[in-house]
Amino acid sequence: MPSIRKNLKLNALSSTFMLSAAVLSLSACQTLRGLGPDATVVEAKSTVPVEPDWVEPAPDALPNADWVASFQNQSLVDLVDEALLENPTIGRSRAQLDVVLSRIKNSRAGLFPTLGASSQATRSEGGTGFLAGQTSYDIGLNASWEADLFGRIRDQVGSAEAAAAASSADLAALRVSIAGQVSQLWFNIIQSNLLVDLSEREIETQKRAQRLTLRRFESGITGSSDVRLARSAVANAEALQATRLQNRDAQIRNLKILLRDYPDTKLTVPKNLPALPVLQGLADPAFLLNRRPDILAAERRIAQAGLDVDVAKKALYPSLNFSGGASEQALSLADALDFTDIAFRLTAQLTAPIFQGGRLRAQIDGQEAQLRSQVESYVETVLQAYREVENAIDAEKRLGEREAALRVSVEEAQKAEDRLESRYIEGLATILQLLDAQSRRLSAEGQLISARSERFNNRVRMHVAMGGGLYGAETALVQTAQNEN
Repeated sequence: MPSIRKNLKLNALSSTFMLSAAVLSLSACQTLRGLGPDATVVEAKSTVPVEPDWVEPAPDALPNADWVASFQNQSLVDLVDEALLENPTIGRSRAQLDVVLSRIKNSRAGLFPTLGASSQATRSEGGTGFLAGQTSYDIGLNASWEADLFGRIRDQVGSAEAAAAASSADLAALRVSIAGQVSQLWFNIIQSNLLVDLSEREIETQKRAQRLTLRRFESGITGSSDVRLARSAVANAEALQATRLQNRDAQIRNLKILLRDYPDTKLTVPKNLPALPVLQGLADPAFLLNRRPDILAAERRIAQAGLDVDVAKKALYPSLNFSGGASEQALSLADALDFTDIAFRLTAQLTAPIFQGGRLRAQIDGQEAQLRSQVESYVETVLQAYREVENAIDAEKRLGEREAALRVSVEEAQKAEDRLESRYIEGLATILQLLDAQSRRLSAEGQLISARSERFNNRVRMHVAMGGGLYGAETALVQTAQNEN
């Protein structure tokens, strides 16, 4: 929408927006720089540019990065595609965008004349002579037009376009959010399924220990307390399995809701997590401002608020209206339709507000306050975006370290359990030592499963924080073109 860029005027408040956004864009976070081969570095400057690029809405085109497909899981791709088509929240957002788009057409109508037709038939009774029983007919056309002398109507159109662009960015942000939620739920479901499998193996392990203990008890080597401890360990494992089954089924139902499907538990779940894809290069913070849909929406709302300030100020200026009409009056319908005695009229009216009790000034103050609010909202959105990216990048490293440490922990715990089981069979270890070793190994294995799943979830959070790629690319321009066609 080129008119948004042309009509973006922040007036006396523009310096506030410049200073706020300059601090954000020039305070480039060091951890975001140089993460990819195409990354560029934004150097901090001591002075604020007079007309920096960020006073205009960011480009509508977003990077075409299909990060969901990078996980090499067709089931996940299909689920995300289905959610983007069927999700009721996205459907509601699309309908809301259509409402905002209709306001553009409504605003544009103010630039054109209005034309209407009228007809009237009047019957009068009573009186004498010429006035006794008379029918008259009146047919006419009426037209009016307001000359947009100071661009007030054009600013209203620009404000509606900016609102539509912001709503479109909101829809894109929602698409990114839903894609992220589906992906994270998918990985959580796989994690839950792996934990359920671990519980099944845990139950078998505890039952094997129970059988060993029972044989030792029957041989008189150990007492009944060891048997009871073994039975308690089996019961605890079965209880944990029930909890994990409940958690897995609840997550499947949550996924089904996102798909606009009945929340049952019918879902084919992979037996293991896929290989974590290699992290591709990211961009520097300045590029983040051009690809996050929520930041784009905040920019466009600043544009809308700036234009609304102009509209409120121009309400103080005079307005010029033209009206005219043509009418035919006759005592019979045939005479009225021959259009031989048409009467024309044309009126030009110039009006200007003189005193309205401060109402117009109050409207200006309110719109300027709304503009300041949108500037602060933009700053908050950018800071949150930086924080999300920083957290995801930091977690990428920490979670990798955690997974590596847990793999060592599982390996050592497995060896310790095998050794203690042998010693327990030989009568050189107690049941408590064996149960403790089994518990440590199972706990480490469960933590390893959770750590692997969390790395996938963090990778999803990183893609979402960086703008969502392909899933954040829907714009109001595309939607408007579709509606007009």
